[in-house]
Amino acid sequence: MRKRKTTPPTKNPTVVRWQLAGELRRLRGDRTANEVAKALRMTPSIVFRWETVGSDGVVPASGTLTRLLEYYEVDEAETQRLMALREEARSRGWWQPYDLDKHYGTLIGLEANASEIEAFDPQLVPGLLQTEDYMRAVIKGTRPDIDPTTLEQRVNVRLQRQRTWEEGSTELWLIVGEAALRQLIGGPATMHEQLTRLLELSEHPRITLQVIPFSEGAHPGLETSGFRILRLAEIPLTAVYVEGRTSNLYLDSDEDIESYEKVFDNLRAAAAGVQSTTSLISSIRHGLRKE
Repeated sequence: MRKRKTTPPTKNPTVVRWQLAGELRRLRGDRTANEVAKALRMTPSIVFRWETVGSDGVVPASGTLTRLLEYYEVDEAETQRLMALREEARSRGWWQPYDLDKHYGTLIGLEANASEIEAFDPQLVPGLLQTEDYMRAVIKGTRPDIDPTTLEQRVNVRLQRQRTWEEGSTELWLIVGEAALRQLIGGPATMHEQLTRLLELSEHPRITLQVIPFSEGAHPGLETSGFRILRLAEIPLTAVYVEGRTSNLYLDSDEDIESYEKVFDNLRAAAAGVQSTTSLISSIRHGLRKE
């Protein structure tokens, strides 16, 4: 496995919000949420939401955060720092004018600041590697009722994610199932272009691409949906993003991270090597019609 980069990227509101949530969890220490809620005359659920990111998390109001820090007996310098974090957390990322699911917005924010991403996609080419025709076909196919304006917005968001990655330093280690290479998304010409793009990107110094071939049989990812392990050297933070049909999850407990890291390591061992992956992609592409 290649050496990880540790150069800190530029902050964005998602990362700052995660930092603030972590700070508030740390300051609560051994106190229960009920204790804090009673002292501030709040409900315990709101205390947990201050310490949560994603669609369920909230940034405390300025006055509420001041009261909370007073209760935690935080000194003036630390209070000023955390109040500044709060203001940064409330700023808007480039993706926020779009009508996106909050979990997706959180992924974009973390992805943009990650020093390293490890991802498993059993059925699709990962979004950061998709061609425009492929991504348009995926979005239309998975959302048959989508209107043209929303479709183009989704495509533009995905293209901006790619540009952000290209301009950054994030390293990608991506494992896909062979099904992702063989499903004729958009038709033969679109898939030919997509596979050509994969071959080009497989040479990129910040990308390691592996495929789990059908010939591998049973493997560690059969009962696992797509997921991403995002490592942010700046905070530092490691989080797991798990994709689902009706819900997406962010996991950051040591137990969850260790579990998914183990799954990814097993997938890495089961997948074809880089050269064999390139050969497989080339072979599948050869059988497609280029228009």
